[in-house]
Amino acid sequence: MRFHLLLICFQLSAELFQGNTVAIPQAVEPGPIPESEQPGDAGFRDLPVINSSTRIPALDGLRGVAILLVLLCHSFVESARPAGMFLSKLRFAGRLTWSGVDLFFVLSGFLIGGILLDAKESPRYYKTFYARRAYRILPLYFVLLALFSLRYIPWHGKVGTATSFATSAIPWASYLTFTQNIWMSWLGTLGAPSMSATWSLAVEEQFYLTVPLLIRKIGKKRLALVLLSIVVAAPISRTLLNAFVDHGNAACFLLMPCRADALSLGVLCALLARSPRCWSFLLAHRRALCGVTGFFALGLIPLTYWDERLTTQIVTFGFSWLALFYTGCLLIAVTGASATIQRVLCNRILMRLGVLAYCTYLLHNPAMEMSCRLLRLVNSSEGGQSVCGFIGVGLAIGVASVSWRFFEKPLLRRGHEYKY
Repeated sequence: MRFHLLLICFQLSAELFQGNTVAIPQAVEPGPIPESEQPGDAGFRDLPVINSSTRIPALDGLRGVAILLVLLCHSFVESARPAGMFLSKLRFAGRLTWSGVDLFFVLSGFLIGGILLDAKESPRYYKTFYARRAYRILPLYFVLLALFSLRYIPWHGKVGTATSFATSAIPWASYLTFTQNIWMSWLGTLGAPSMSATWSLAVEEQFYLTVPLLIRKIGKKRLALVLLSIVVAAPISRTLLNAFVDHGNAACFLLMPCRADALSLGVLCALLARSPRCWSFLLAHRRALCGVTGFFALGLIPLTYWDERLTTQIVTFGFSWLALFYTGCLLIAVTGASATIQRVLCNRILMRLGVLAYCTYLLHNPAMEMSCRLLRLVNSSEGGQSVCGFIGVGLAIGVASVSWRFFEKPLLRRGHEYKY
């Protein structure tokens, strides 16, 4: 299996440095899937190339899987310990659900990297990219940040007993500049729970300050080498930080250079999909692709047993292993390698979760914290604490549905008025 994996990687690398590029689509809001694109349909599965008009519904479903993993992690796996042997074992089996963020990284690298590769020669390359990115990311984030700023107002009263409105250890200005992950790694804390998840947003924004320049300025061959170098350098940097720096394991989890392997693998996939020879190779070896991804899936078993996310095994090679596994999942979804997986990812509910993922991700922690405050006013038992996570998740999804329809979607249309 390892020899087969190395052989496939070598062949892909060889193919990458030849041929021209083709376009690949971005995921869009779920809608009716044409019969010719139904999962398992021969016309879909044997498509020789993907062009810019082709829609990939499975990518919305894959994003739905990512947010579902994160929600399960924060509402169940990391919540109060459940009573009963079955729930305890279920909680143990879900210890890697936090890695839904790694799947987000791979997906983001693929989608955003693809946009940049397709628009590489545009005279409005930087302006359009950052304008669209701003319309997508900033409005909702600033609404959350404005609500969070209330934490710094001195209150002369208490709201429940879950926590206090004390000043966060993380400077407020760092959230404004997307540098909170640097402060978090320096202090060894995620800060206020309601804003703790924003570290991954900071990682992505920092990554996208540099990648557009690389894609614009260097050729395809050199870009592939640079991305592969980042994939190799990331676990080395994590190993050194973990061994020699205070709070090094937290830095491995939070800092952009340490997590750039997942993002770079996503961009590499976008690059592979734009090489006709590589794309044809992937389509011709879809069964092998499933086998390689299954091999990486087996490696998740020992990772699950190695305790929490900041153990030495996880922060050194574990993050990279997870990134490679999710890269395989991405390629399976894009190439239609498995009809069964394709059907699962094209489930309407899962696709809808994918569309609502950004708002849900930002709001689920504040919603759970608010639920805990309210529940602890009337019930201080362990059972009451375990329920608040699920209530908060439901509230976050409900708000995200309204936000998508009346706030985010109109802003996306406005952002797409900027043309490449």
